Amino acid sequence: MARLLLALSFVPLALVACGDKDGTDPTAYPEANCNDDVDNDEDGVTDCDDDDCAEAPACDGSGGDSDEPEPELLCDDGTDDDGDGAIDCDDSDCATSFAPCTWPKSMNMSARFAFDGQTAVCETFLGDFEEEVSDCLTTLTSALAETSDKQGCTACDRVFSGPVTVLADSCTDQFGDGGSPAPTSFTFGFVFTSENSRELWGKDDTSGVWSKAIDLTLSGSTWSYSTSDRVTVPVDECDNSPIDVGQLTATFDFTDN
Repeated sequence: MARLLLALSFVPLALVACGDKDGTDPTAYPEANCNDDVDNDEDGVTDCDDDDCAEAPACDGSGGDSDEPEPELLCDDGTDDDGDGAIDCDDSDCATSFAPCTWPKSMNMSARFAFDGQTAVCETFLGDFEEEVSDCLTTLTSALAETSDKQGCTACDRVFSGPVTVLADSCTDQFGDGGSPAPTSFTFGFVFTSENSRELWGKDDTSGVWSKAIDLTLSGSTWSYSTSDRVTVPVDECDNSPIDVGQLTATFDFTDN
């Protein structure tokens, strides 16, 4: 940082002296960097041998020598990269607005599946038959914690998993044989693209392949996604099978801990 501030302090002088780079007037184009092994002002002397650098930290013994460590840049590798005694997130260099140190290690998820039923019409050669399909609602919660590994999701920054708690479920039996029980656990992958956006990834249970599922948007302190789709049910006896029976709206909310 000392070298950077020093270099910046010389910028105005360097701009003024652009026309005298041949070294005939050393004071017009001072040594802009006193720690780069380059004769910046082309006056025949380099770095601390140049009088321009007499008070530079790299030359006055105040600690700005050529071995000055770079800031901690890798904040999740378990190594004290800059040798200052602080590792990863314990280093103030990592206290940035967006970095692995600011990513959550756990989060709470809630999911809501709301089905809006309608009058289903079955068309046959004997005539049309109508049946009212009832509404239903299933709500789930899960406390998600970061897993010890990414479980094969190489694109993910972190993977989270946790058991499911069913708060309400009137949809499991709504469609008879077409119904499916609520899941007992969730596993999600995340790509933290910015402070206000992140990708949610899912894993195919059969193939084990991970793929991006949705983009999450930040609303207040909650990452949310909602989608709606028509629900159709195959009925062999109906000429117009599969039959549209209503609309299902799924809403996911994730809150970082």
